[in-house]
Formats: sequence, structure tokens, C-alpha cells
Amino acid sequence: MRIGHISDLHILAISDVRPWEYLNKRLVGGLNLLLNRSKAHSSVVVERALEALASLDVDHIVISGDLTNLALDSEFAAAAEIIRSIESASTRVSVVPGNHDYYTPGAAKEGRFERHFKDYLKSDLPEYQLERGYPFCHLRDDVAIVGLNSGLATPWLFATGKVAEDELEQAARLLDDERLKSRFKVVVVHHPLMADEHHRFNFNRRLLNADEVLTTLRQKNVDLVLHGHNHYLSVLQVPKLGEPGTTYVCEAGSTSMEGGDPVMAGKFNIYTIEDGALAEIETHLFESHESGFRPFRSEVFRQRVEEPAE
Repeated sequence: MRIGHISDLHILAISDVRPWEYLNKRLVGGLNLLLNRSKAHSSVVVERALEALASLDVDHIVISGDLTNLALDSEFAAAAEIIRSIESASTRVSVVPGNHDYYTPGAAKEGRFERHFKDYLKSDLPEYQLERGYPFCHLRDDVAIVGLNSGLATPWLFATGKVAEDELEQAARLLDDERLKSRFKVVVVHHPLMADEHHRFNFNRRLLNADEVLTTLRQKNVDLVLHGHNHYLSVLQVPKLGEPGTTYVCEAGSTSMEGGDPVMAGKFNIYTIEDGALAEIETHLFESHESGFRPFRSEVFRQRVEEPAE
């Protein structure tokens, strides 16, 4: 199975926004848009990424949050339209929210993200799903994809996240379900669980209970964790705690970035899963509007070969 991973789309759609909708945290976010973000992120680049994924024999697409900039209904509608363009999207897409999708208390309370993306939150194991929609589980071939919500409405200048305690407890029960025992387990969450070379410790951007979440996932023998938030490519490895093996923790970067420096340019990943193990991670890089995305790097994982019996 091949899973495409895009993230941090930051779709901008503010043409019909009323002035009083900026009288909150959006005032800071709006200024950031005018000065920086609107020049860096492009919905056209996201569309080019989806075109590339459609041509690369991808079975499923995961989107790890921050589909919007300011959690406006207009932005959710624009992002939902882009996702609907994916062939058989209702059964081939898994999506979780990020901090920008919960940008204000109103957006979080009204469940705007959940309303616009409800088709992709339907769980194949609904008995573990809390009323607010998480954790959900999508069973696809020999893979189980579990979605968690780390989105929080935070004060100005903060972009922290947290997976609610009851949600993490339900996820632990779900991951213990016999129907997942023989499947490759993927967990999707927006905020990173570990420091990487680009982000050692960000007090105002961190996942507040990252250690607890990571420990739980390692204890439940999760094979692959996909996240966003940092806008950098990252592939980290830690040992599982429940059995021998490795938990991979990966970020593709922000898919919608226009380009320029390859470190920050738009990217997506493809994870190839064979015989219940991660076989390869391919990263594709946005080069230009003329040429679109091109292969950037590939990491192949050697599988253990059984010694012949004497």
C-alpha cells in the first residue's frame, strides 16, 4: 500500500470576510498574512501536489492539519472543495485538524472543521470514537489509520496543542483492538511528538502532552506517526515499547509553499508499506509552477531476512 502525506495547506480565502471577524486573535494572524504567509502559501501548489499524487499510484492520502489560515468558513469551504477533487475522496482521504483550524474559540466551539470534513472523519471502529469525532480509524487493506486531534484555540502568539486525555485513552483501547493486531498501524496528529534538527524546543508551539502521547503510541506498537506543524521534512525513529521494532515519526513539510530554498519548498511524502512493514519513504519537492513537483529524496528501509534453517 502507498500512502501520500500532505500537510499545512494554509488555504487563504478572505474576500468575503466581515471586518468584525478580525476583532480577536485573527488580527495578529491577518497581519502575518499580509506581511508573510499569503506570499508563501499557494492553493495552486496544493492542486499540483494532488495532481502529482494521482499519477504516482497512491492508494490513500493523509492530511495532517492546518488546512486553513484563520479558521474562517470561507477557508474551510475552499479547502473542502480542493479535497473533493481527489478521486473517491470519501474513502481515500484521512484528515485531522491543526491549530490554525482551531484558530479562535468560536471556530473550535462551533466545530467548523468537523462540519466541513465530516465525510473523512467517519470511523470503521465507531465504538471508540468520542462525540466530538476522535479518535477515528480507517481500515484500508492491511493498514489501520488512526486520527487524533491536537488542535486548541490558544491565546495570541501561541500555537500549542494537546490531545485530550479521554481521547488518548480511547486511542489506546482502539490500538489494542484485535482487528488491528495484524495491521500496520499509522497514527495522524498535527503537532510533532519529538524535537528535530530544526525545532529543539518551542515553548509557545509545542504539543503540551507530547511525551505522554508518544509513550502511549510506542507502548501500543504504532508503526508510523505522521504530523505537520513545523513545515520541515523530518524522519525520526524510536523503538517500540510493546514489542521489538521501530516507530517512525515523520513530517513531509508544508505542501503549499511556493518554492525557493529546498529546505522550505513545498513537499509531500509517499510511504510504501509492504508485508506489514515500512519499505520506503519518497519525498517530492515543488520546483516551479511550470514543472510542478519532482522527486527529491528516497529512503529505503532494509527488512530483516530470516536465516535459512540448517
